[in-house]
Amino acid sequence: MVGTYRLAEFGFRLASGAHLLRRADVETLETAVALVAAAEQRAAAIEASAADAFEAERRRGYEDGLAAARLEATERLLAESLTLDQRLDEVEGELADLVMQGVRKLVAEFDERAKAESMMRAALAQMRREKKAELRVSRAQLGELRAVAERVRAEFPELQLVDVLGDDTLQSPNVVVETAIGRVEGDLGRAVGDLERALRGVGALRAQAREEAR
Repeated sequence: MVGTYRLAEFGFRLASGAHLLRRADVETLETAVALVAAAEQRAAAIEASAADAFEAERRRGYEDGLAAARLEATERLLAESLTLDQRLDEVEGELADLVMQGVRKLVAEFDERAKAESMMRAALAQMRREKKAELRVSRAQLGELRAVAERVRAEFPELQLVDVLGDDTLQSPNVVVETAIGRVEGDLGRAVGDLERALRGVGALRAQAREEAR
Protein backbone atom coordinates (compact mmCIF):
# COMPACT_ATOMS: atom_id res chain seq x y z
CA MET A 1 0.00 0.00 0.00
CA VAL A 2 1.53 3.27 -1.08
CA GLY A 3 0.44 6.62 0.22
CA THR A 4 1.56 9.92 1.69
CA TYR A 5 0.67 10.56 5.28
CA ARG A 6 1.12 13.58 7.52
CA LEU A 7 2.62 11.67 10.43
CA ALA A 8 3.56 14.71 12.47
CA GLU A 9 -0.09 15.71 12.75
CA PHE A 10 -0.78 12.34 14.41
CA GLY A 11 2.18 12.50 16.83
CA PHE A 12 4.45 10.00 15.01
CA ARG A 13 8.21 10.50 14.99
CA LEU A 14 10.45 8.42 12.69
CA ALA A 15 14.17 8.52 12.27
CA SER A 16 15.57 9.29 8.84
CA GLY A 17 15.95 6.51 6.33
CA ALA A 18 13.66 3.73 5.14
CA HIS A 19 11.18 2.21 7.54
CA LEU A 20 8.66 -0.58 7.44
CA LEU A 21 5.33 -0.39 9.22
CA ARG A 22 3.17 -3.23 10.26
CA ARG A 23 -0.15 -3.66 8.52
CA ALA A 24 -2.05 -2.97 11.72
CA ASP A 25 -0.22 0.34 12.13
CA VAL A 26 -0.92 1.29 8.52
CA GLU A 27 -4.60 0.49 8.89
CA THR A 28 -4.75 2.61 12.01
CA LEU A 29 -3.02 5.42 10.17
CA GLU A 30 -5.43 5.22 7.22
CA THR A 31 -8.38 5.24 9.57
CA ALA A 32 -7.00 8.34 11.26
CA VAL A 33 -6.47 10.05 7.89
CA ALA A 34 -10.04 9.20 6.80
CA LEU A 35 -11.42 10.57 10.04
CA VAL A 36 -9.46 13.79 9.60
CA ALA A 37 -10.69 14.18 6.00
CA ALA A 38 -14.28 13.55 7.05
CA ALA A 39 -13.92 16.04 9.89
CA GLU A 40 -12.52 18.65 7.53
CA GLN A 41 -15.41 18.14 5.07
CA ARG A 42 -17.89 18.37 7.91
CA ALA A 43 -16.25 21.52 9.19
CA ALA A 44 -16.35 23.05 5.71
CA ALA A 45 -20.05 22.15 5.38
CA ILE A 46 -20.80 23.63 8.79
CA GLU A 47 -18.88 26.78 7.88
CA ALA A 48 -20.77 27.15 4.58
CA SER A 49 -24.10 26.54 6.31
CA ALA A 50 -23.24 29.10 8.95
CA ALA A 51 -22.31 31.62 6.26
CA ASP A 52 -25.60 31.02 4.44
CA ALA A 53 -27.54 31.34 7.68
CA PHE A 54 -25.71 34.56 8.51
CA GLU A 55 -26.45 36.01 5.07
CA ALA A 56 -30.11 34.98 5.32
CA GLU A 57 -30.40 36.61 8.73
CA ARG A 58 -28.67 39.72 7.45
CA ARG A 59 -31.06 39.97 4.51
CA ARG A 60 -34.05 39.30 6.71
CA GLY A 61 -32.91 41.96 9.13
CA TYR A 62 -32.41 44.42 6.27
CA GLU A 63 -35.84 43.68 4.80
CA ASP A 64 -37.47 43.88 8.23
CA GLY A 65 -35.75 47.18 8.85
CA LEU A 66 -36.79 48.48 5.45
CA ALA A 67 -40.39 47.41 6.02
CA ALA A 68 -40.37 49.05 9.43
CA ALA A 69 -38.96 52.25 7.94
CA ARG A 70 -41.64 52.27 5.26
CA LEU A 71 -44.35 51.71 7.84
CA GLU A 72 -42.98 54.50 9.98
CA ALA A 73 -42.83 56.84 6.98
CA THR A 74 -46.43 55.98 6.07
CA GLU A 75 -47.62 56.63 9.61
CA ARG A 76 -45.75 59.94 9.69
CA LEU A 77 -47.20 60.97 6.33
CA LEU A 78 -50.75 60.17 7.44
CA ALA A 79 -50.24 62.04 10.68
CA GLU A 80 -48.87 65.09 8.86
CA SER A 81 -51.76 64.96 6.38
CA LEU A 82 -54.26 64.87 9.24
CA THR A 83 -52.51 67.78 10.92
CA LEU A 84 -52.60 69.75 7.67
CA ASP A 85 -56.31 69.08 7.22
CA GLN A 86 -57.01 70.20 10.77
CA ARG A 87 -54.96 73.35 10.25
CA LEU A 88 -56.77 74.13 7.01
CA ASP A 89 -60.10 73.75 8.80
CA GLU A 90 -58.90 76.15 11.48
CA VAL A 91 -57.64 78.64 8.89
CA GLU A 92 -60.90 78.38 6.94
CA GLY A 93 -62.86 79.23 10.07
CA GLU A 94 -60.49 82.09 10.89
CA LEU A 95 -60.79 83.50 7.36
CA ALA A 96 -64.58 83.26 7.46
CA ASP A 97 -64.62 85.10 10.79
CA LEU A 98 -62.25 87.74 9.43
CA VAL A 99 -64.40 88.33 6.34
CA MET A 100 -67.56 88.58 8.43
CA GLN A 101 -65.88 91.07 10.76
CA GLY A 102 -64.81 93.15 7.78
CA VAL A 103 -68.30 93.12 6.29
CA ARG A 104 -69.89 94.06 9.62
CA LYS A 105 -67.41 96.89 10.07
CA LEU A 106 -68.01 98.15 6.55
CA VAL A 107 -71.78 98.05 6.97
CA ALA A 108 -71.55 99.66 10.39
CA GLU A 109 -69.72 102.64 8.86
CA PHE A 110 -72.63 103.35 6.49
CA ASP A 111 -75.15 105.85 7.73
CA GLU A 112 -78.84 105.05 7.50
CA ARG A 113 -79.31 107.14 4.34
CA ALA A 114 -76.46 105.36 2.56
CA LYS A 115 -77.91 102.00 3.56
CA ALA A 116 -81.33 102.99 2.25
CA GLU A 117 -79.88 104.28 -1.02
CA SER A 118 -77.86 101.10 -1.51
CA MET A 119 -80.91 98.91 -0.94
CA MET A 120 -83.03 101.09 -3.23
CA ARG A 121 -80.45 100.96 -6.03
CA ALA A 122 -80.28 97.18 -5.78
CA ALA A 123 -84.07 96.93 -5.89
CA LEU A 124 -84.37 99.28 -8.86
CA ALA A 125 -81.64 97.42 -10.74
CA GLN A 126 -83.52 94.18 -10.21
CA MET A 127 -86.77 95.81 -11.37
CA ARG A 128 -85.07 97.14 -14.49
CA ARG A 129 -83.70 93.69 -15.31
CA GLU A 130 -87.13 92.16 -14.86
CA LYS A 131 -88.92 94.83 -16.92
CA LYS A 132 -86.51 94.76 -19.84
CA ALA A 133 -88.31 93.87 -23.07
CA GLU A 134 -87.11 91.79 -25.99
CA LEU A 135 -88.15 92.66 -29.52
CA ARG A 136 -87.77 89.52 -31.65
CA VAL A 137 -87.70 90.10 -35.40
CA SER A 138 -86.81 88.18 -38.54
CA ARG A 139 -83.21 88.05 -39.68
CA ALA A 140 -84.13 90.24 -42.63
CA GLN A 141 -85.22 93.11 -40.35
CA LEU A 142 -82.64 92.58 -37.61
CA GLY A 143 -80.02 95.01 -38.92
CA GLU A 144 -82.49 97.79 -39.63
CA LEU A 145 -84.25 97.59 -36.27
CA ARG A 146 -81.00 97.33 -34.34
CA ALA A 147 -79.83 100.49 -36.08
CA VAL A 148 -83.04 102.19 -34.99
CA ALA A 149 -82.52 101.11 -31.39
CA GLU A 150 -78.88 102.28 -31.41
CA ARG A 151 -79.84 105.71 -32.77
CA VAL A 152 -82.41 106.14 -30.05
CA ARG A 153 -80.02 104.98 -27.32
CA ALA A 154 -77.33 107.36 -28.57
CA GLU A 155 -79.78 110.21 -28.07
CA PHE A 156 -81.24 108.87 -24.82
CA PRO A 157 -78.58 106.78 -22.99
CA GLU A 158 -81.00 106.07 -20.16
CA LEU A 159 -83.25 104.12 -22.52
CA GLN A 160 -82.00 100.56 -22.12
CA LEU A 161 -85.34 98.78 -21.93
CA VAL A 162 -85.44 97.08 -25.34
CA ASP A 163 -83.15 94.41 -26.78
CA VAL A 164 -83.55 93.66 -30.48
CA LEU A 165 -82.93 89.98 -31.22
CA GLY A 166 -83.07 87.89 -34.37
CA ASP A 167 -85.52 84.98 -34.49
CA ASP A 168 -85.22 82.36 -37.22
CA THR A 169 -88.84 81.31 -36.71
CA LEU A 170 -90.17 84.73 -37.78
CA GLN A 171 -90.67 86.09 -41.25
CA SER A 172 -90.81 89.78 -42.08
CA PRO A 173 -92.87 91.78 -41.16
CA ASN A 174 -93.92 89.67 -38.14
CA VAL A 175 -92.45 90.59 -34.76
CA VAL A 176 -92.76 89.35 -31.17
CA VAL A 177 -92.45 91.50 -28.05
CA GLU A 178 -91.66 89.60 -24.83
CA THR A 179 -91.53 90.99 -21.31
CA ALA A 180 -91.60 89.45 -17.85
CA ILE A 181 -95.39 89.80 -17.78
CA GLY A 182 -96.32 88.54 -21.23
CA ARG A 183 -95.79 88.08 -24.93
CA VAL A 184 -97.30 89.99 -27.88
CA GLU A 185 -97.15 88.94 -31.51
CA GLY A 186 -97.80 91.46 -34.26
CA ASP A 187 -97.22 92.71 -37.78
CA LEU A 188 -94.83 95.61 -37.94
CA GLY A 189 -95.30 96.06 -41.63
CA ARG A 190 -93.26 98.91 -43.00
CA ALA A 191 -93.88 101.19 -40.04
CA VAL A 192 -90.28 101.15 -38.83
CA GLY A 193 -90.39 104.92 -38.55
CA ASP A 194 -93.36 104.67 -36.20
CA LEU A 195 -91.37 102.31 -33.97
CA GLU A 196 -88.46 104.73 -33.88
CA ARG A 197 -90.75 107.62 -32.99
CA ALA A 198 -92.30 105.55 -30.22
CA LEU A 199 -88.91 104.70 -28.77
CA ARG A 200 -87.83 108.33 -28.95
CA GLY A 201 -91.00 109.34 -27.16
CA VAL A 202 -90.33 106.92 -24.33
CA GLY A 203 -86.75 108.13 -24.13
CA ALA A 204 -87.81 111.75 -23.95
CA LEU A 205 -90.26 111.00 -21.14
CA ARG A 206 -87.59 109.20 -19.13
CA ALA A 207 -85.09 112.05 -19.65
CA GLN A 208 -87.68 114.60 -18.57
CA ALA A 209 -88.54 112.59 -15.48
CA ARG A 210 -84.88 112.37 -14.54
CA GLU A 211 -84.39 116.14 -14.93
CA GLU A 212 -87.43 116.84 -12.77
CA ALA A 213 -86.12 114.47 -10.12
CA ARG A 214 -82.95 116.53 -9.87
